[in-house]
Amino acid sequence: MSSWLASLNYARNVAAHHARLFNRKLQNSPGRPKPDVIPVLNHLREFELKGGYGAYNILAVVAYLLTCIEGGETWTSSLVALLNSFPRSDILDLSSLGVPDDWSDLELWN
Repeated sequence: MSSWLASLNYARNVAAHHARLFNRKLQNSPGRPKPDVIPVLNHLREFELKGGYGAYNILAVVAYLLTCIEGGETWTSSLVALLNSFPRSDILDLSSLGVPDDWSDLELWN
């Protein structure tokens, strides 16, 4: 949990100072929960093996926490819409954010 708080603090500071969070490697990556403790975040553990240390991890944690606290569907839906509207390019794509290929099919985002 302390790594989650450190990651949230880092992302908040980046955003508060109007810096770019996109394609930034997190200095404090959120710890992955043990398998099946938080089933909707199991994919973070699998993705870790592929070097998934981008901002996607903190976005997934924020989505999970907001869902637990207040339902979070509005924020999650807005983020999904934002990511889906991202322009497709050979130079820059969602993988720069650390987003797994099948992210939109995951339970967390539906």
